[in-house]
Amino acid sequence: RAAATSCSPLLTAPWHSPVSAGAMKFGQKFTEIIAATHPSVSDQFLCYKTLKKCLKAIPEYKATTANGDTTVKPGEKRKLTDEQRLFLKTLNAELQKFNRFFISAEEDFVMKETKLEAAYRQVVNRDGSRAPMFTMQRCRDACRALADFHGELVLMEHWVGLNYTALVKILKKHDKRSNLSLRSPFLVSVLQQPFYSTEVLTQLIAKTESRFRKLNALIASRGNEAEANGSEANGHVANGVVSTAEVSLSLSRTKAAMECWNGLKDSDSIKRPLGDVPVLLQAKRLRSS
Repeated sequence: RAAATSCSPLLTAPWHSPVSAGAMKFGQKFTEIIAATHPSVSDQFLCYKTLKKCLKAIPEYKATTANGDTTVKPGEKRKLTDEQRLFLKTLNAELQKFNRFFISAEEDFVMKETKLEAAYRQVVNRDGSRAPMFTMQRCRDACRALADFHGELVLMEHWVGLNYTALVKILKKHDKRSNLSLRSPFLVSVLQQPFYSTEVLTQLIAKTESRFRKLNALIASRGNEAEANGSEANGHVANGVVSTAEVSLSLSRTKAAMECWNGLKDSDSIKRPLGDVPVLLQAKRLRSS
């Protein structure tokens, strides 16, 4: 695993969503999303333009077989052209880049979660009650930190989704042009890559959301107590929750990331990214039974 680094600018800088609702090719959308991220992180996305240039160098292929099936079967060997080799080399290099970035970020998230847990336990006991060190200020600080952390996690989750979408798109273009159908077998391999293994990320998101809700509940109960006693909770509690201004930056980043993803996920290639893989796997199981 790569050494853990400080939190990536991808996860700390605001994520803008420049994609309009109108019709726009995926490449244009993807380019605008990358342009809106921090310059030091933009190269962590799929090099879509580079791969398109590689594709244009591959001579267009017209199927001559009866069924036109050009899918690479397990164990099958085919002679590749230099242009096809360059495309595959570039594609595999991108996967390794994704893995390095994701592993480093994941390790950073785990360490950061450990620190946040320590701050959380200063205000909440394991049974859910208020800890002896509980103060409204500590509770609000922990709430803000968890909101920011949640935004970072969601942005990483969407980074995975966007890059996977870009892989699906570029492989679909390849299969239309080349005499090799790579999309299905290549995406089966992608599903086994570290950057697509988001179990830890998903667990951290769920844990962060649960803790944030608990802290908000404590703030609400403390605010109600203050109101019952005829006093205000230092002006920081409104209707029992942390003020919108305190978490607006994190929420805006998260909302923008979701808008980016929602704007790209409606095409058939995204709804059915593995193409004929399920059919091929089912046929293989039937043959072996």
